[in-house]
Amino acid sequence: MNCLAEILEEEAAQAAPLPALTSRIEDIVAARDAALAKIQEAVATLDLAYGLSKEAAAFAKKAQHGRKYRGLDRTGSKHYSIMFPDGFDAAQSVETFRRQLDASVWTYLYEDTGIRDMMDTTAARDFDRSLREEVPEVTVENLRATFETLMGSADLIFARGLAVAFSRLDRRFKSHDAFKLGSRIIIDRAFSEYSGSFNRTWAEETIIDVERVFAKLDDQTPAGRGLIQEIDACRPGYGPQQSITESTYFRIRGFKNGNAHLWFARDDLVEKANRILAHYYGAVLPDAAEKGEDAATFRTRTTLPSRDLQFYHTPAAAAAAVVDAISFRDGMRVLEPSGGEGHLVRPLLTKGYQVTAVEIQADRVAKLRGLEGPNCDVIEGNFLNLPASSKFHAVVMNPPFYGTHWMDHVRHAYDFLAPEGQLVAILPASAQVGETNAHLQFRRWAEKANGGGRWGMFADLPAESFAEAGTNINTVIFRIRKRSR
Repeated sequence: MNCLAEILEEEAAQAAPLPALTSRIEDIVAARDAALAKIQEAVATLDLAYGLSKEAAAFAKKAQHGRKYRGLDRTGSKHYSIMFPDGFDAAQSVETFRRQLDASVWTYLYEDTGIRDMMDTTAARDFDRSLREEVPEVTVENLRATFETLMGSADLIFARGLAVAFSRLDRRFKSHDAFKLGSRIIIDRAFSEYSGSFNRTWAEETIIDVERVFAKLDDQTPAGRGLIQEIDACRPGYGPQQSITESTYFRIRGFKNGNAHLWFARDDLVEKANRILAHYYGAVLPDAAEKGEDAATFRTRTTLPSRDLQFYHTPAAAAAAVVDAISFRDGMRVLEPSGGEGHLVRPLLTKGYQVTAVEIQADRVAKLRGLEGPNCDVIEGNFLNLPASSKFHAVVMNPPFYGTHWMDHVRHAYDFLAPEGQLVAILPASAQVGETNAHLQFRRWAEKANGGGRWGMFADLPAESFAEAGTNINTVIFRIRKRSR
C-alpha cells in the first residue's frame, strides 16, 4: 500500500470500503442481458407488425379508390397513427435501448461504489459526457476490469479531486505553496453584483467540490447543494448585501461587491488534506523557495547545477504544446539548454529547426549524441557556465525545478536570444502564482524583459501533464519575447 493509501485509510479519508462486486456483477449483467433479449424480441415483433400494417394500408388504399372520409379524420388520432410509424429502424431502436440501459448501469455502479463522490465536478461531468457518446457494453469482463482498476486507484481519484477542488478555489493551490492552516480564501464573483444571488456557474461548483472533499475527509456523506442552499438562505431578498454562513466545515462571508471570504473551521481536516496533497504532488515540491527568501535571492544568480532530484522528461503532449507555442520561421536556430534525453529536441528537429542542445549529465549526453547531424549540435556541460556568445531565434526549455534553479536557467537563457527572439519554457505553476519575494521579482523581471507586457505570459498545461514522468506537479507554459530596443 502506498503512502497516500495509508493516510486515507488511517484518517478515514475515503468513503466506507467499496463493496465487493463480484457476486453482484453477474446478477446485474444477467438482468441486463435479459432486458436486451426481450427488447430484441419485441422489436422483431414490431418489425413484423409494422410490415403487416403497411400491407393493410396498401389494401385500404385499393379499397378506398383514393377517397377519404372527411367528416371525422381518424387518421390523426394516436390509436390510428401508432400503427404506421415513420422510419422505424429495428437495429437502431435496439442499439438506442442498449445505450440507455448500459449508461444507466454504469451510472448506478459509479454512484453505488462511492467512486462518483471521490470525483471532482469536472471529472464527473466528463464521465457524464462520455456516456452521451460511446457507451461501453455492460459485460462481466468490462465491469470487473473497470471497477477493479477504479477501486485500486480510489486513493488517487480522491487525491486528484482534492487537488482540483483547491486549485479551483484559489490558484495558489496549484503550486501547493499556499496551503496554510487558517488560510482565508477569497472567492471572486461568488455572488451577482446586481441580484446578490449565488453565482450559478463556477463558484457554485467550487463550493460543492470543496465541501465534498471535507465531508469525505470527515467520513461523512457530502451535502451536494445543501451548503449552497444554506448560503442562499443567509442572503434573503434581492440586491447586493452582506452575509455570514456558518457550516460544519466553513465560515463564509459574502460582500456587496460579489466576493466571498472563506475560512476553514476544522484544522484537523485541513491537515489531512495538506498531507494528501503533499503525497499527490510528490515529495519535492515545485515551489522550494523559503518563506523568508528576499528579492536578493532572485537578483543573485547561481551557476551551480541543480541537484539531480527532479529530472522529469517532457511527455509528448507537453512537448508538442511547447513547440507549437513558437512562431515558426524558416531556418530558425533554437537553443534547448536542458537537453535531457531529447524529448524536446526531437519534435524541434521534426519541425525543421536548427537545434543546439546543452546537457550536463553524461548518460543523457550519450543519448543526445544519437540525434547529432546537420541540424543538431550537442554541447556537454553546465549551461549556467556557458557565455551567451551565440544568439538564437528561440529558446525552448524544461529547466530543473529544484529550489529556484529554474529562475537562474530562464534568466540566463534570455541572454541567448537575438532581438525579437522567443523564449518558451515549462515551469512549475509557482512561477505564475508563488508569492515569495523571489517569485514576485521574477515576474517583474519577466514583464520588463517582455517589453512591459504580461498578457499571454503564462498558460496552464493540463493537470497531471507529467504523470508519466513520475510527478503530478502542476505546470505552465511561460513565454516571453526579447523586444528590440
